[in-house]
Amino acid sequence: MFQLPLFAQKAAVDANVVLDNVLAGLKADAPVRMDYIYKVYDDDNELLQGDRGIIYVDNGRYALLMQDMKVWCDGTTQWSYMREVNEVYITDADSEEAQNFSPLYIVEHYRSVCELSAASKGGLVAVNLQAKGDDNGVGSIELLVSGDDNRLVSMTMYMPGQGRIDVELDGYVADCGADSALFACPLDEFSTAEIVDMR
Repeated sequence: MFQLPLFAQKAAVDANVVLDNVLAGLKADAPVRMDYIYKVYDDDNELLQGDRGIIYVDNGRYALLMQDMKVWCDGTTQWSYMREVNEVYITDADSEEAQNFSPLYIVEHYRSVCELSAASKGGLVAVNLQAKGDDNGVGSIELLVSGDDNRLVSMTMYMPGQGRIDVELDGYVADCGADSALFACPLDEFSTAEIVDMR
């Protein structure tokens, strides 16, 4: 009987330590480059959308360069290009819409509004972030972290009644040499796109 509360406390502490290590590694290794696979499923587990590309993370700056969508954030402004509608959306970097593209923000924000637990899962550590209430429609998030180097391997966001988003990360390159220009949208390359400024 007395071991159950102790186990729960240990799991919560372990989850926080894992997330601390993930964040510390991303910040220390910046700028980081990773291969990125993105899939959206509905509640019936039907694939609705999928894309792949590269993500660069440099603390508050990031660039997500996929085939159908490209997102840049220089720490002040975020640009999102959607190929299907040929539009570039511009918003402030600290807006909720913008922040949800940043791995650092996702880990830092949701750990503060979720119950945490951790468990070993096939050589990885699975950190579960369970929403305490209705937080932007996200019910829970599962992060898989490499036990060897504390690197984020995948993220799954479960949204009740809306399905889930799967993100796979691979090909981690620390100190990848990305310069400042990479984190700003090259608007001249999208001269035919409609610009939608939401600031």
